[in-house]
Amino acid sequence: MGESRRKAEPARLEAGRAWTGRLLFWRVGCLFGIAAVVLATACFLSYRENRRLQALADHAAGRVVEMRRDGDSTYRPVVSFRTAQGQTVTFATSWATNPPAYRVGDPVSVIYDAAAPEQARIDGFFPFWASTLILAFVAAVFGLLSAILMIVAKRG
Repeated sequence: MGESRRKAEPARLEAGRAWTGRLLFWRVGCLFGIAAVVLATACFLSYRENRRLQALADHAAGRVVEMRRDGDSTYRPVVSFRTAQGQTVTFATSWATNPPAYRVGDPVSVIYDAAAPEQARIDGFFPFWASTLILAFVAAVFGLLSAILMIVAKRG
């Protein structure tokens, strides 16, 4: 009787390790799934805010007045424009590039909310939609990884 217990013990330990591994995959998959939902929600909110701004905002002609160096290698355009009420507003974009996307003196189209013109943006695809697209891509990656981990956990 003692001999059969000794033989059953390694098999039981192996089954326990497999179950623990599947549980780990399931938990990590759940965490990735939660991250995907949070990122997808942020993506939706970013999209909704961009659409709201496009629908309600005013447009103005602006000019790049400075290329501000961020760190060692990226450049952030600083734009000046005049609102419909005649107020001159200068703002730095929330993004930076290398090589610089603009030169000092370049004309740009500006979109702004009349209630908060200091929060203006350069009107263009990249400046307007980059954050939304990046959030969507990262949410999709986390969602896919979550699904893969959960499938692996279920199949063992």
